[in-house]
Amino acid sequence: MAAIGTACAAALLAGGAGATVAAADQPAAPASHTATPPHKARITVTSNKHSVKAKETVRLTGSATGLKDGEKLTVQHYKNGKWTTLHSSTTVRKHLYSTDVKLNEKGTWKLRVVHGGTHSATTTVKVS
Repeated sequence: MAAIGTACAAALLAGGAGATVAAADQPAAPASHTATPPHKARITVTSNKHSVKAKETVRLTGSATGLKDGEKLTVQHYKNGKWTTLHSSTTVRKHLYSTDVKLNEKGTWKLRVVHGGTHSATTTVKVS
């Protein structure tokens, strides 16, 4: 009996080792449904005016590549050493956007358009 048990154990071990070697000899299956890194978003901005009077509106337009239609964009301005979000937002349509911003205070306004961690370059508007 002991000899049969030893023979069975040896056969199982040999079969397991053979399966391991065979698996190692097989080419790796191509990965399906692997996540591809998302395209890096890019936002541009242009102002229709570079000088306005207080309480006038400027229109910001641009492109938003790498973002889907319907994604929300917000407008920020640089004030007191930090970027502050304004009450102006829009959504991406066919990789483009347009939004109006009312500038109430006199001074030089540095504006940018933002989506998550992506932002445009700044555009400057002087308000008198």
